[in-house]
Amino acid sequence: MAKRRWRMKFLNSIQTKFVLLFILVIAPLVAFLIYVNTYARNIVRTQVTDSYEKTLANFINKTDELFMGAEKYLANFLHKELDTTAIDYPFREETRNTLIKVRTNTKFTYMLNFMPDVDSFTYFSPQHSTLLLTTNRSGYDRKYMAARNLMDDVAKSSRIAYGTFLSDFVSIDGELYLIRIYRDFPDIYLGAWINLNRLLESLGAVHSAILSADGEVLVSHGLPPERVGQILNDRAEHNGSNPQYFLLSRYSEHQGLRYVILIPSTDVLQNLSFFQKVIYWMPAVIFIIVVFYIAFIRRVLLTPMRTLIRGMQRISHGDLDTRIELNASNEFNYMNFAFNNMAEEIKTLKVSVYEEQLRVQLAEMKQLQMQINPHFYSNSLNLISGLAQLGDQESVQHMTQLLARYFRYVTASSRTVLTLKEELDHIRDYLTIQQYRYPDILSFDISMPPELGSASVPPLTLQPFVENSIIHGYQKKTKSFRILITCGTEQTADGGKLVVVTLEDNGIGVEPAKLAALRQNVSDVSRAAGESRHLGIWNVYRRLSLMFGERQASIDFESVDTGGLRVMVRFPYKTA
Repeated sequence: MAKRRWRMKFLNSIQTKFVLLFILVIAPLVAFLIYVNTYARNIVRTQVTDSYEKTLANFINKTDELFMGAEKYLANFLHKELDTTAIDYPFREETRNTLIKVRTNTKFTYMLNFMPDVDSFTYFSPQHSTLLLTTNRSGYDRKYMAARNLMDDVAKSSRIAYGTFLSDFVSIDGELYLIRIYRDFPDIYLGAWINLNRLLESLGAVHSAILSADGEVLVSHGLPPERVGQILNDRAEHNGSNPQYFLLSRYSEHQGLRYVILIPSTDVLQNLSFFQKVIYWMPAVIFIIVVFYIAFIRRVLLTPMRTLIRGMQRISHGDLDTRIELNASNEFNYMNFAFNNMAEEIKTLKVSVYEEQLRVQLAEMKQLQMQINPHFYSNSLNLISGLAQLGDQESVQHMTQLLARYFRYVTASSRTVLTLKEELDHIRDYLTIQQYRYPDILSFDISMPPELGSASVPPLTLQPFVENSIIHGYQKKTKSFRILITCGTEQTADGGKLVVVTLEDNGIGVEPAKLAALRQNVSDVSRAAGESRHLGIWNVYRRLSLMFGERQASIDFESVDTGGLRVMVRFPYKTA
């Protein structure tokens, strides 16, 4: 319900309606700009990606032709290029092997000139333990050792059958080489080396990479391999969306490699820099316009209206000295002038009504005070009579003094305000009299900080609770009965100070249903003073309200875990 009232109040505000109206006017323009920006971005992205798609497709076709050309050359090398039958006889085996190496090197050197993308060729004969490496680039020694290890491993593992190809990778000085190995009869291994780093650079993309069939980043250009892997993983986890990069990918079935181009969003949209700046600055311009618009509306209309409303609220809260300065527009000055006249008339009328209410409240307080009828008068007199018959003159004298002070306190109708110390002294006399009735059973303890002794309190504020504790709390109990009264303070939300008087007993307590009814009875300030049910407690609350004001004082009840009832009386700290 409270949330609904707040929503209705917010929607009915003039400021809210002005802001919503302005938003309705500006929103279509902003939406159109966002649409145009999105449309332009999509067009440019489509054009750029189409261009890179074509470039990547042409590059894949070119590299496929490179691989197929190298493979075809290796497959035909022994029988068509080298023609070993021409040097079979009449040379010795050692001489024949040397001639094969010389001719092979010559053929490989010649072919490297026609295949600039092929880095090296290798010839390996396990039978003669012969390895030949032909390269037109640097790093011969390291390539030779890598080729020796690779060819020995391939020959020993028998991973490749006659007339088939095998792909393997070798990394030398940070460069990754893909080697296509062909096994020919009679047990000759031929290899074509392709530098994947140089091959990727020839693609011409700022950020690109080559991946294996299982998605491992083999080489990358423009970005570290781990960064490329991170981007690909992020895109996979977020369903292919990565605002920083556009991804183009194509897989080569022949090579078993995947080529990836990563295009930064800034590069794709760099031709839209001016349009983007306009789009970026437009919300700022609109925001500035909205701020000036709201500031103007607030200054001309909302601020004077809020000032008038606040003045009305202060008047409703009792601040009759509220006045509004005449410094707004003519229309608001007229309303402010009428408001000031109305406030002055209300103040004059309020003073006269307040004086009359004071007289009525004073009479009502005296009447409520006199309504309190102590329940133990007859019992006290009977007790004195019994003590006299026993001849206990000292107890009779003490009991008479206590009862005299008690009567003097109760019948002092001329005093409507006493100190907390006087009230507690009266309660101490009352409990001492009750101890004569319940010797060795009733005990009590009263504690109060000395600084609270001067706190103002209506007479007979605590006695009804002490009476109820003895009458109802001790009912049908045979063990000792104890009443504890303590005084303390609490801080209010506005920095004020409350006096808290706590009365606690170890009696039979109160059932939850009766406890709830008791709390409701205390808060029901409209209760007729003539009702007898809980009249004493209601009288206390009523007199506290008359003295300190509505909702300034409170009476709380709660059950004690170990049994009994706890009563807490709170009222503002004021000195008598």
